[in-house]
Amino acid sequence: MEFLELRRLRTHNLKDFDLKIPLYKLVLITGPSGAGKSSLAFDTLAEEGKKRLFQVLYYEKGTNLEIFDSKVQVVSPFPPVVALSQGVKNWFPYKTVGEFLLLDSFLAFFFAEEGEFKCSRCGKFSKISSLNQLFNWYSNLKEGSKFYFLLPLSLSSSKGLEYLVSQGWTKFIINDKEVDLSEDPIPSKLEEVYLLLDRLVKEEKGYERLLEDVRQSIYLNKGKVVLKVLNGDSYFFNFKSNCSYCGAELITYWLNCPNCKGLGYKEKIACSSCRGLKLHPLVLESKLWELKLEKILTFTLKEFNDFLKEIPLEKTLKEKILEKFQVVWELGLENLKVFQPVFELSVGERKLLELLLIFSLDLNHCLYILDEPSLGLDLKRRERVIKFIRKIIAKKNSVLLVEHDPLFISQADFIIELGPEGGDKGGYLIKTGNFLDFLKEPSTLTGSYLKGERKIEVFLKSDRWDKVSLKWEEQELELIRGGINLIYGKTGSGKTKVFKNLIEILKKEGANLIEVEEELTSKGRGDLVITYTGIWQDLREIFIQLPSAKIKGLTKSHFSFFTKEGICPNCKGKGKKIWEEENFYLKVVCEECLGKRLISEVLNLEYKGFKIAELFEFSVKEALEIFKSLFKVKKKLELMKDLGLSYLKLGQEIESLSGGEFSRLSIVRKLSKKDQIDYLFLSFPLQGLHLRDIEDFIKWLEGFLKREITVVILETNPFSIFLSPWIVEIKEGKIKFQGKTEEWLNTLKNEEKEKIIKFYGKFFNFFKN
Repeated sequence: MEFLELRRLRTHNLKDFDLKIPLYKLVLITGPSGAGKSSLAFDTLAEEGKKRLFQVLYYEKGTNLEIFDSKVQVVSPFPPVVALSQGVKNWFPYKTVGEFLLLDSFLAFFFAEEGEFKCSRCGKFSKISSLNQLFNWYSNLKEGSKFYFLLPLSLSSSKGLEYLVSQGWTKFIINDKEVDLSEDPIPSKLEEVYLLLDRLVKEEKGYERLLEDVRQSIYLNKGKVVLKVLNGDSYFFNFKSNCSYCGAELITYWLNCPNCKGLGYKEKIACSSCRGLKLHPLVLESKLWELKLEKILTFTLKEFNDFLKEIPLEKTLKEKILEKFQVVWELGLENLKVFQPVFELSVGERKLLELLLIFSLDLNHCLYILDEPSLGLDLKRRERVIKFIRKIIAKKNSVLLVEHDPLFISQADFIIELGPEGGDKGGYLIKTGNFLDFLKEPSTLTGSYLKGERKIEVFLKSDRWDKVSLKWEEQELELIRGGINLIYGKTGSGKTKVFKNLIEILKKEGANLIEVEEELTSKGRGDLVITYTGIWQDLREIFIQLPSAKIKGLTKSHFSFFTKEGICPNCKGKGKKIWEEENFYLKVVCEECLGKRLISEVLNLEYKGFKIAELFEFSVKEALEIFKSLFKVKKKLELMKDLGLSYLKLGQEIESLSGGEFSRLSIVRKLSKKDQIDYLFLSFPLQGLHLRDIEDFIKWLEGFLKREITVVILETNPFSIFLSPWIVEIKEGKIKFQGKTEEWLNTLKNEEKEKIIKFYGKFFNFFKN
């Protein structure tokens, strides 16, 4: 067996351990939030892969990467890395599925080559020929074949023919007979007239003569040509973008809609001209392979796949495209529409689309690193992803996941558990091995859950069913007042739309609510924990009043992370020096501010015996003791503590947080802005949470129930079923079921019910006998 051998891992909180990761296997990293999973997978392995690629691409420039102080020693060959971090990409909302899959480029190419273009004047359809098509025709012609190069004259008259004869053009085909008008009179009836431009014989040297004839045809006849093989068929070519019937100019390319400038939507409402398809109405009315483009662009991916099977493409090309489309089926994306915009996709559909993009690269001998690929996916699609990952591994690739779903854990070939806690108390290598190894002694945190030694205590079941009824699209949606309600459904079921509409209905009714969105795309903005939570804004007002600050003449702008007066001049407030080449970059901590981003005059100020630079290194727990007399700061720190984030450092970068940590920190940010609420809406709150973190999350939710706050959760994670006594299942944007969770479980098919209850339910006491 081949291994990726690492020594002295010490990125962030990793505790200087050695690790051998088997290659060409499914490897999974798990452990509680803050244990160092992302530090190992992304900040170490992915960054090492990036650094090595950087060195290869720019070796001629003599780039010295020793300045980047690698936090690992690699003592084995290191494969190329393809990494996909947690959450979903912050894609341009109006970009479509077809654009991501390059189907628009595919269609645009063949539209220009083989399209039938609608004329704006006469409404008829014309084809435009390319020189490539002409040369293909000529190359397939039998050697020695004789043929006429004819120019059709659709509006012929005696005077017109007389003019052509005066210019030296005397040979014609008139009414299917060859005529030399230098010797013969012009016939009285002119039903079908062709100018006989040239007689040719197929030979190797004939391309130049053929090309010259085309040039003359454009001058004489706007490029309309008929090639008639003697004793054979006739072939029509149109080399200029003019209508074959009336001569009007045609649109023969992928032209954007003039009304919406190719966006397709204005404020997420479909353009009235192109109906959201982004193209000029005449282009949409034009045809490709006998179908209007508008019809093709509204296909589902399944319909597009079937369409591909029928169109006249070269066999090898067709097989290659259909092979790529197989990934669409395997990941369950066949019902997405070709020109469906990103903003209409669910979180799970966007996650699957990301997986589709990286897995369709058809690479081998690579290391794929994925953070929580189960995000937004229902049980069936989670199983599909695992099955597909196995195919990727079979192509001689290695796959490393950061994941907490026991389904993924049970299918892993090699499991790495980090812990035992988060922050400074985490970063230790607890155990490695396969799934069966984790069922043996000694027990670990993860192993204790897998073996059933430890269960999640759920005390959220309510005996009081005081309901809130809301009218929604001719349906009545019911929630438990002061309880936990789950909006659930399969990936792409339309549950997010219901969730959002529910919020809007309550807002219109004047309800006092907080919506904590998933914020899956906010990481990496450059914030620190202290700034992201608003704690720095509160402390700044205190620090400005310090006598030492006044003596130095420091103002509010000197305490800002965004003004020239406040930011470190060495790193321009980035906290790091960035080594950049084109669109490729690496970072190293600024040696002047040591990542704190502010000027030294501010960092060296003292508060209660500590320099401000030292306060950035305080954990939430330590900061609570220092700032317990500052109400606003204390409130935010206590929220973080209640959510199990006591170990985070105030100066920690947001982009260094795990998904679970960031998800909970975003909850703190929203909740700290309001004192009294009636409703709390949470989107995908289980993102990035280990089973131990879910226990903390449940305890935190209990505090809201005691305050009679109604909690509404949007989730697809099977664990969420056991957190709520009331479930609203959505299918195709409509309410399929609403009621008690026990009753909903009885509506499931036996196989699905067994998987959910026996596999996921065993981690809770909810169904304990």
